Amino acid sequence: MDTAIWILSKIIWALVKLDNLLLFSLVLGSLFLFTGRKSLGRKLVTISSVIILVLTVFPLNSLILLPLENRFPIPEPLPKSLDGIIVLSGAENLRITHARSQPAIRDSAERLTTFVGLSRRYPNAKLVFTGGAGSLSNQEFKSVGTAQMLFEQLGLVADRVQFEFDSRTTFENGQNSYKLMRPKKGEKWVLITSARHMPRAVGVFRKVGWQVIPYPVDYSTTGDIKYAMGLYGFNSVSGTSKALHEWAGIVAYWLMGRTSELLPGPN
Repeated sequence: MDTAIWILSKIIWALVKLDNLLLFSLVLGSLFLFTGRKSLGRKLVTISSVIILVLTVFPLNSLILLPLENRFPIPEPLPKSLDGIIVLSGAENLRITHARSQPAIRDSAERLTTFVGLSRRYPNAKLVFTGGAGSLSNQEFKSVGTAQMLFEQLGLVADRVQFEFDSRTTFENGQNSYKLMRPKKGEKWVLITSARHMPRAVGVFRKVGWQVIPYPVDYSTTGDIKYAMGLYGFNSVSGTSKALHEWAGIVAYWLMGRTSELLPGPN
C-alpha cells in the first residue's frame, strides 16, 4: 500500500507542480494560437506570463517558506550530552555521484555538513543516516553511497554511522529509523533536515513515538519579512514550486494520519 501511495504521489506532483503547470499552459496556449481556438490560447499564454512575471519580480517563495523555516529555532546551545543524531537524506545527487565516482551534493548540503560537525562535538553519540532513493527511476542508486563517500572525505568514519537505506519518503524515514534504533524514553536525539522540511519531519517522528530535538538547516529565507522588487529569474518560480510542495506534503500527511498534528511546532 505504501508503495502504491508513493508512486501515485510522485505522478500527481509531476503533473501539478507549479513550474510544470506553467510550462504546459504556455505550450498548450501557443499551440491554440495556430488553431481555431486563438481566444483560449491568448488567455492561457497571458495568464501564464503574468504569473511568471509576478513570481520573478516579487520573491513570493520567501513569503510561503517563512512560516515553515521559522517554525523551529536552532537549538543552540545543545545539551551537554546527546544519545544520538539523525540526518535525513535529500542533499545527495545520486546520478552524478554514480557517473563521476565522487560525492555530488545539492544545495541542501548543510544537512550532511552539520551532521559531521555535531558528530565531532558529541563523539559518544549514536549516528543515523536515513534515506534510500526517492526517485521512481534509478532505484539502484541509494543516498547512502553518496553519504558514505562524503563522510569519509570529511573525516567521519563510516563504521560509526548506522545507515538506513530503504526509506523513500519522510514517513518511512521516521518508521524505519525508529525500528532500527529503538530509542528509549528520555533519550536525547537531534534530528537534522532542511528548515522548510522540519515541521513535517518532526510530525512524523512524534507520530512514531520519538521525541526529537529539531535542528533545522539549509535556510532559504533570512527569517524576516523584507521584500524588495527585483529580477529573481526562474529560480523564484522553482523556489515557489518547492515551497508549495512542502505545504502540500504537510496537508497530505495530516490527511493520511502520518503526522502527529497538522503543523507541528516546538513543545
